[in-house]
Amino acid sequence: MSYFIQTDHELKLIRYAHAGILRVNDIGKAWEDFLHMEEFTLGRYNLLSDYRMARFDASKEDVEFILSFMYGIRDIVRGKKQALLLNDPASTALSMLFESRVNKEVGFVVKLFFTEKSALDWLTNP
Repeated sequence: MSYFIQTDHELKLIRYAHAGILRVNDIGKAWEDFLHMEEFTLGRYNLLSDYRMARFDASKEDVEFILSFMYGIRDIVRGKKQALLLNDPASTALSMLFESRVNKEVGFVVKLFFTEKSALDWLTNP
């Protein structure tokens, strides 16, 4: 699993993209990096997560694990936005499950998109 992270200071967002098979530990590694970035932890930077070149290898139980992790960092993510760019039906289904619960339970506003333009429009408008 490979990913890259890029900080966009102009738009105040962190872009990251995954390619290949995406497992829960791969997501965890990316989040370790985010939690070491002042723009994310102290700043009001949002996330643009591009999973269009990835396919999730995860289950409903993995979603529960991720939600538990997110709850543990709720003071950092509460009120922030994350746009998920997807195009794989199975990945979309799991992401919809995550999306429907993370805002309510953690206060992290996550929304799914199929185009980068729509994701950026949502992320950069209050």
